[in-house]
Amino acid sequence: MATITALERQKRRPDRVSVFVDGAFAVGLSAAAASDLGLEIGRELAEDELRRMAFAAEVDRAHARVLRYLRDRLRSRHELEQRLRRYGYDGDVVTATVELLAAGGLVDDRALAGAWVRDRVRLKPKGRRALRAELAAKGVAPEDVEAALAENFDEGEEALAKRALAPRLEALRDKGERKGRAAAMSFLARRGFNADLARRLADELFST
Repeated sequence: MATITALERQKRRPDRVSVFVDGAFAVGLSAAAASDLGLEIGRELAEDELRRMAFAAEVDRAHARVLRYLRDRLRSRHELEQRLRRYGYDGDVVTATVELLAAGGLVDDRALAGAWVRDRVRLKPKGRRALRAELAAKGVAPEDVEAALAENFDEGEEALAKRALAPRLEALRDKGERKGRAAAMSFLARRGFNADLARRLADELFST
C-alpha cells in the first residue's frame, strides 16, 4: 500500500495542496477536494483510492479551467459539456465536473433561459420562435425554454416586432415600397416573428 508522506500548501496558490505519496509528488488538489477525500499524512492508500485521488485531481483541474469560461456569462449544461470535451476531458470527468458546478449553483439552465429571454426582449427584440431556436441550440431543455418564455416574455409579439422595426423605419421607407416591404418582412422573419405579422407590419409601413 502507498502512504501519504506530505501535504504541502502551494506557494503560488495557497488554496491548493500538493500531495506526496511515498516521498514523491503525486497530484495537486484544491484544499477542499483534499479534505473531501480525507487525505492526511500517514494515511495508507489502496490502488482504488489512488485512482480515486487521481480522478479527483483531474476533475479539479477541469473545474478550475472551465470556471474561466463562465466568467463572461452563464452557460448551459450542454455548452459546458462541449467545452470540457474540447479541452480533451473524458466523459466521466466531464460529468463529474458539470455536477460539481451545478452543486455550486453555477449551472442552471432555467436561470440561463430566463436571463437570455429578458436580455433579448430588452436589447434585441425577437419573437418566441427565434428565442426557442437560440436556446435549443444551447441544449436547453424544452420545458426550461417554455418556462422562461412564460415568465419573462411579457410584451406581445406585435408590440415587440414594432419595437424591433422602429430604428429602421426611415431606412426601410427610403428603399421604396417594394424593396422596403421585402426588407421589413425579411428582417422580422430573421428575428423570429411569424409571416402574417411581418406582412401586416410591412404593409402598415407604407400605408401611412
